[in-house]
Amino acid sequence: MSIPTIITILEKMLTLHAYLYELTVRKEEIVKANKVEELQQLTREEKQYTRAIVQLEKQRTELSEGKTVTELAEMATPSEKSALQDLKARLTDTIGNIQKQNELNQLLLEQSLQFVTMTLNTLNPQPNAVNYEKPANSKKSVSAPARSLFDSRA
Repeated sequence: MSIPTIITILEKMLTLHAYLYELTVRKEEIVKANKVEELQQLTREEKQYTRAIVQLEKQRTELSEGKTVTELAEMATPSEKSALQDLKARLTDTIGNIQKQNELNQLLLEQSLQFVTMTLNTLNPQPNAVNYEKPANSKKSVSAPARSLFDSRA
């Protein structure tokens, strides 16, 4: 288990998370501007960063033999310990910021979808009644007797 290598991986993860956070902030502006094509491109970029982060996490887990960063810090030298704790804190903050921004983006997307649905319903109103019933004001023909579908004269 090489702690300096794990520190390097954590630094790369922090960089990727920072880029991912920048994308989530850009996504907010794109959603507000209703730019669908840019939103699709941004989503593709997010997937690339996410895949890279997952790969780095797998490497970190393999190198650390499944131990957490806190457990590694307990076994490390003082300088490595401070580096690990600093990276852990910065990663935690960045991931928290990403989560908050994603929640905001989700709310914006839901509101946008509600607005689109409301606009479509306004432009294409649905009929009031979709069931089959006799109109209340229809007059029955007096001359024609009502016929039953069942013939009881058998």
